[in-house]
Amino acid sequence: MGLDRYRWITKQTKIEHLLGNNQLESRIVITIAVKDKETGLVVPHPITHFIREKYEFKGKSLSSQLNPARQIVKFLNFINEQIILKNRDFLQLQEKGIRGLTLIHGSLYITSCTEKKCQYGYVRGHIERYLIHFYDYLLKMKLLDEEIELDTYITRSGDEAIISPFLDPTLDTQYPPTDGPIKQKLKDFGDDPKKRNKLVYEFLEEARRVSPEIAFGIGLQIFGGLRRGEVVNLTVGSVSTDFLRGSNFVAVLDNQHRLFTHLKDTTKEQVKRPRLQPVLPSDYLKELYDAHMKLNEKVKKKNPHAFFVDRKGNTISGGTYERNFTQVKKAYLDRLNGSSGRYSDWRMLDSAIWGTHIGRGIFTNYLYGRGLDDRQMAILRGDKNTESAKSYIDYRNAISNFQDAMELFSTNEILDAEKDLAKKWDWEVFSKR
Repeated sequence: MGLDRYRWITKQTKIEHLLGNNQLESRIVITIAVKDKETGLVVPHPITHFIREKYEFKGKSLSSQLNPARQIVKFLNFINEQIILKNRDFLQLQEKGIRGLTLIHGSLYITSCTEKKCQYGYVRGHIERYLIHFYDYLLKMKLLDEEIELDTYITRSGDEAIISPFLDPTLDTQYPPTDGPIKQKLKDFGDDPKKRNKLVYEFLEEARRVSPEIAFGIGLQIFGGLRRGEVVNLTVGSVSTDFLRGSNFVAVLDNQHRLFTHLKDTTKEQVKRPRLQPVLPSDYLKELYDAHMKLNEKVKKKNPHAFFVDRKGNTISGGTYERNFTQVKKAYLDRLNGSSGRYSDWRMLDSAIWGTHIGRGIFTNYLYGRGLDDRQMAILRGDKNTESAKSYIDYRNAISNFQDAMELFSTNEILDAEKDLAKKWDWEVFSKR
């Protein structure tokens, strides 16, 4: 029985729903199903829960459920077609099923839609948006083997949005042409170490002015690679009293049962990988730690376990941390915009999309600058495997090799460029895998 015998479909079904008062109510539900093209048999698929969880249970209209269902069905059929064509990027899905889904599959689908001349607004506003929701659902349900981290940010209108993971330059996702600017995902404060350090210092100083209660948390993200949820899960016992004097570690543990029992939704308070996290030695981070401890001494905590609290003593949640981070970001961008000679820095930070995850990106760049291999970087980043670290190293090597190649053409050795390129440019770094 070949895979080409089956096709994913969307189906609208009328059901009788039993209400709490034992009354029956007629209702139409959206189902994602698999159809046997030879027999006509249609079998509902459990992935329909994605539509239920993300749209139906949140009160979305029937059309608002049907649109994402249709887009995901197109994506799933695209995957089947690629498996039939024996595309090596998709063959693992034949064995692993949905667990083998990775970002490259979504990226290749978006690129395929672009090659079919789909309009920019349709690709970004429908195809990509629903793909992001789908991957977010699969991650929260722990249905993926790949370690994917979705970062969020607060828009200018105050809404929360997920930064598209398909904007990652290592994926080479192709989008349709557009007259407007495309905001890229910012993973670091630039490639120049001196400029990066200057921006890091200024940003942390801005945090001390605008939201001092999270300044040390941002520092831990930058110098220790902690995720947002890992920062807010720190307790008073997570950080040693001799931090950066004798101990260069923080204990990253899931402390939700101690800190966040009052929250109904703890999506932003998740700890991805409990571990003893090493922190890069920094006198400045030690200064931030000392300032944080003095700040805590002035506040009467409502939870004695909490390490990050606001001015009223409330435990800082992941959502509060993100909102405070956004305030720091806005204040820093305003300061840069009003400073003479800082246009290029302001433009780099303002024209891109970034959130709390930027600290982890800067930390990764610090590790790369120390010449660590993918295994060492994965351990220090708290990754499950080396894929993320390897992808980052390949990307940075590609940039470095490209810069080396471009420098050749600024010399007088133009005639020997081909020979020099052969020596300096490793084409393998452009591999997506």
